Amino acid sequence: MARDLTEGSIVKTILVTSLPMVVAFLLQSAFNLVDAYFVGQLSADALAAVSVGFPVVFMMIALASGIGVGTTSLIARKVGEKDIKGAGEAAEHALLIALILVLFFTLVGLLSAGFLFDMMGIEAHVKELALDYINIILLGSVAMFLAMTINSIIRGEGEMLFPMAAMGFAAILNMVLDPIFIFDLGLGVRGAALATVLSRVVGLCIMAGYILQERTWVRLKFHRFIFNMGHVKSILSVGVPQSLSNFSMSVGMFLLTIIVAGFGTEAIAAYGIGFRLDSIALLPGLGVMMAVVSLVGQNVGAGKYDRAEEMTIKAGVMAIAFMSVIGLFFFLFSEQIVSVFNSDPLVVAYGSSMLRILPLSYLLMGLGMAVSGAFMGSGHAMPALVISVLRVIFLSVPLAYVFSRSMGVEGIWLGIMISSIIASIIGIVWFRRGTWKNR
Repeated sequence: MARDLTEGSIVKTILVTSLPMVVAFLLQSAFNLVDAYFVGQLSADALAAVSVGFPVVFMMIALASGIGVGTTSLIARKVGEKDIKGAGEAAEHALLIALILVLFFTLVGLLSAGFLFDMMGIEAHVKELALDYINIILLGSVAMFLAMTINSIIRGEGEMLFPMAAMGFAAILNMVLDPIFIFDLGLGVRGAALATVLSRVVGLCIMAGYILQERTWVRLKFHRFIFNMGHVKSILSVGVPQSLSNFSMSVGMFLLTIIVAGFGTEAIAAYGIGFRLDSIALLPGLGVMMAVVSLVGQNVGAGKYDRAEEMTIKAGVMAIAFMSVIGLFFFLFSEQIVSVFNSDPLVVAYGSSMLRILPLSYLLMGLGMAVSGAFMGSGHAMPALVISVLRVIFLSVPLAYVFSRSMGVEGIWLGIMISSIIASIIGIVWFRRGTWKNR
């Protein structure tokens, strides 16, 4: 049954919806961290290969999560309106959109990965390893796309615990399979990719079984499917801006990787480690953002705008608190943390400086991420897109390049940190203007 997010204690409702999302994102990040840990035991070259492949993986995640956010937003509003038939139809259209997009992305990715790696200017043997990894990930991307879409459908009706449990099982399975495939079977980076794909297939089976057994408020009736362009437009009106927002992050990562590559393979490896660890610190903000999509969606659907606004602010403050604790831990133990993944002195030096600089932006990013969720939940995704593109393309990359000319690798981290602070301030001011309340 759908969880009613329009009544009851605001703080309790935020915690009940956001904490499972934080755990779910933590488990999702475990896929990348576990791969980085075990691949890092092979060599710095192997770790660099997986790191340069991550922008391609992130593009895939960006597209899938964008459609997922559009799905969650629409279904949450349908739940708020008590429209069970419309929610089911929206879910069916979301799965159709996801299937079409993943087939297109897989084909494009397989054809263009080598060209993208050439643009990064990486060494030939690193490129070969990167292609071994990314081609397998791309071939298994259907499982990830469909699992993320079903996850979004369930979250749209306010159910957060089951998606967390399904992702948790898949992450644990990946942890078990990684060392077997990488070391015992001697598959190296290909083994890491195979373990990830197999784990995601299992996760998809669990999610599909749950929703097809009609344990949810949303009911799928494919045998009665009638194409409705209105549902497609509603999903894409939020999903496309969010996908573009996420895609801009992929482009930003790609451009930053080019800048980092100018400082050698060790810098690329350090960037890969630091990025994954930074993603862990951002999990409370991401969890809050995705929870706010459902919270605001249901409350906007019910016409409770003041409650939606109060939820957003309080959720953002909670995110800041949790992110700051993680950031402090990274700051104090940066060298020890990075050395767990790779013991190369230069990798540790570069990576630890990243973990000391980036956390300074966490003091505002939590609230900035919460208001982005509010924009998407209310069906107004354009502000989130504008802010994201501004941050990663027009601020982060230029600042990183300029600062790196005089400060080296640390200048890159400084540019990323400053851009995050500026973008968060812009997002908060935009939210306070209240234009997201216009339906």
